[in-house]
Amino acid sequence: MKIKNQKHKISKNKIYFFLFIVLLIFITMITSSLQRSAKLFNIQIKSNQSSEFREQCISVSNIEMLKKVNFEELDFFEEITLAMLGNQYDLSKKIDKNDLKQYKNYYFKLKKYRQKEWKSLVNSYKTIWSDLKYFPIPDSISNKNAKVSFEDTWFCERTYGGERHHEGTDIMAGIQKRGYYPVLSMTDGIVEKMGWLNMGGYRIGIRSNHGAYFYYAHLESYAYHLKEGDKVKAGQLIGYMGDTGYGETEGTKGKFPIHLHLGIYFNPNKNSQLSVNPYWILKYIEKYKLKYSY
Repeated sequence: MKIKNQKHKISKNKIYFFLFIVLLIFITMITSSLQRSAKLFNIQIKSNQSSEFREQCISVSNIEMLKKVNFEELDFFEEITLAMLGNQYDLSKKIDKNDLKQYKNYYFKLKKYRQKEWKSLVNSYKTIWSDLKYFPIPDSISNKNAKVSFEDTWFCERTYGGERHHEGTDIMAGIQKRGYYPVLSMTDGIVEKMGWLNMGGYRIGIRSNHGAYFYYAHLESYAYHLKEGDKVKAGQLIGYMGDTGYGETEGTKGKFPIHLHLGIYFNPNKNSQLSVNPYWILKYIEKYKLKYSY
């Protein structure tokens, strides 16, 4: 009888141990699920105005991956939004396609419970990315040395005109010759602003069809006959790269190397216009270059 009781006791202990393991696994799964939910639901009320959103930090490889995923319920910009939310707005490193499938589980919850913020984010990405077609500086078919380069200088300090931060990307000329490099419109749109600015020199601002504002500064000159109110096509010549600006007197030159300052802006609401980092956008469309003879 004693041996039977011991066996019975051992058997009950195994059952308790098994149940404990199952409970532990269940708690771990629930905790993990809650943590993921909390991360995705912890969206800033004005998240499209946050510094993280304005960085627009998404690598070319992730964009290409998102284009191939093709979830039936989501369009491309909803996929970008989900991926950004799931990765704290930083998609500079390649993400796994399976991660996006996990984020997709929260899609309907976000639309139902955070509809206003969700729609605002999706529309903001759509505004900024929808109309992109061409890199603003074409390749030269006449001179293999006519290269350009750019780095991520978003929010680096600037001192001209007071302490401020760089809200754009500088595309630097390999050949330091005023008026040599043609500048093309990256999008279809309408010429909204032209003329001299103290900091931007001769500049042109084009509003794209989805509402983003593309700002091309330090131009040497404009394309012939171009004026405010004109419609432009992506790839159309709008001016020539120069070094104008940093002077009260119109036509000031020589204060810095020849380059194109590119700024990209969007309207998160009717009363404001915010800049976003053009660097990652330029990295994406760098492969979409037209060819010119210059």
